[in-house]
Amino acid sequence: MPMIDPVIDLALRGSLAAILGYAAFHKLRDRATFEGQLAAYALLPEGLVHPTSRALPLIEGAAALFLLARSEHASLLSAALFLLYAGAMGINLARGRNDIDCGCGGPEGRQTLHWALVFRNLLLALGAFATGLPLAERPLFWPDGAIAGLSAVALIALYAALNALIANMPATKHLKA
Repeated sequence: MPMIDPVIDLALRGSLAAILGYAAFHKLRDRATFEGQLAAYALLPEGLVHPTSRALPLIEGAAALFLLARSEHASLLSAALFLLYAGAMGINLARGRNDIDCGCGGPEGRQTLHWALVFRNLLLALGAFATGLPLAERPLFWPDGAIAGLSAVALIALYAALNALIANMPATKHLKA
């Protein structure tokens, strides 16, 4: 079975936990906006939108904490969340509904659906699955913690840059014409 280096595991866990933690935070901070975004996806019966909008941020927050605690099923829960998001976006894009807010950027970060967001979430799911691999046995030294921390920060910065690029894609279409 493949193994993962402990430094890579720490970097992935830290960055994925930050992404999920921020997602939970912005959903909890403005519950009404998130409920509207969830309803706009038109994937749930009306009666399930409200309870789902309340439960989903708690599940995201739990997944973030489980990743940091290296809980046994944290990788599966995190990957399931990212696959759920990719699937919901993909279904709406296949329906031709690319004008709805993905809910990715919080209340002040309106971002319409795009296939690049589906791909991004599939990559995040792959990273989450990787955290479920067994750790390679090797001694850890003090620089390993610094490298893991800096790598997590770099991955978060890469995620933010990718989100900014995707968010600006619709605005740049008119430049090509």
